Amino acid sequence: MDLELLYNDVAVAISKLDFDAIWPGFAPLKFALYDDNKCFFDGRFVEKTDAFCANTSIVYNGEQIAIWMVSGELETAVLTSKIVHEMFHGFQRLQGWDCWPDELEALVRYEYDAENLGIKLRENELLLAMTESFDSAAFSELMSLRSLRREKFPYQFSYEVRTEEIEGTANYVEWQVLMQLNESKAHELTEQMRAVMTKPEHLFPIRISCYYTGALVVNALVRAGVYSFDTAERPAILPLLKEHEPSGGSFPGKEEAVRRTAEAIDAFRAETENIVRTTLEKNEIVLNGPLELVYVNIYNARCYNEYLTSTFFVMYKEGGEDRMLPGNFVIKMRDGKTIDAVYKWA
Repeated sequence: MDLELLYNDVAVAISKLDFDAIWPGFAPLKFALYDDNKCFFDGRFVEKTDAFCANTSIVYNGEQIAIWMVSGELETAVLTSKIVHEMFHGFQRLQGWDCWPDELEALVRYEYDAENLGIKLRENELLLAMTESFDSAAFSELMSLRSLRREKFPYQFSYEVRTEEIEGTANYVEWQVLMQLNESKAHELTEQMRAVMTKPEHLFPIRISCYYTGALVVNALVRAGVYSFDTAERPAILPLLKEHEPSGGSFPGKEEAVRRTAEAIDAFRAETENIVRTTLEKNEIVLNGPLELVYVNIYNARCYNEYLTSTFFVMYKEGGEDRMLPGNFVIKMRDGKTIDAVYKWA
């Protein structure tokens, strides 16, 4: 892969975007593309350090930038939309958004509840109904159901909304970039959402599903004319619920939705247990504790009893310094912050 050529193609695509139409006040940041060996940033090759890990926004040489690991072929419009997604995370940090969830806490504490997620499936149906045009009845039902879940499942709902506010808004930005660069790709993204958001097996891990949900919530709120893009405050997803009374929680097909969701939760738990069990059977320990856990790849991380899973890397502290171990792992935790052992997960 020619990083320089790819970088230049993306830079040209970014120069064509109307950023203020995507999100008022948003402006492009510098970005880097990298692979296993090389890194191209701001028009030149630079040393690839441990700072270049995953797809995200980092502070590099005192500047907030977006980074993307090139690992396969993506059309220029799609790759550009994903890099702008990461730029938006940098924008969120620069603007001081205060809605970042405690991901490591949620990894252990978030409980998958069939009723909560069964209602969420109904919400997703309503959100999808508003992708093309605003529907006041659907919007009212949506907000009332979300108000109900906020009261009945406060921790789960708070985590979901915080994730929607961070990742969902960035996914909304990604969607809008595609609208400007390639409408057929934007339509494909819409159809991807339509294909998975009403299927309970796609609610796991919950963090991933919040990318789509959050984007569609912003879309619905914008169409309703009630969304505030004022970046001096936290995004207007959670505060708007105060204006809506909780519903009774009933809707056509609720029992079936909850039943299907309960089955999907059982399957997800069994799959996670199998990952841990088969990894422990191989017993390939690559790191022994006690060591302080710094971070895991929270995107698709799982928790089973005292074990966490992490793809691509695990970060830990040793001798007062942060260290990164590349690979896929199952991590046995001694407590909430202390690694007991790290096992290689094939």
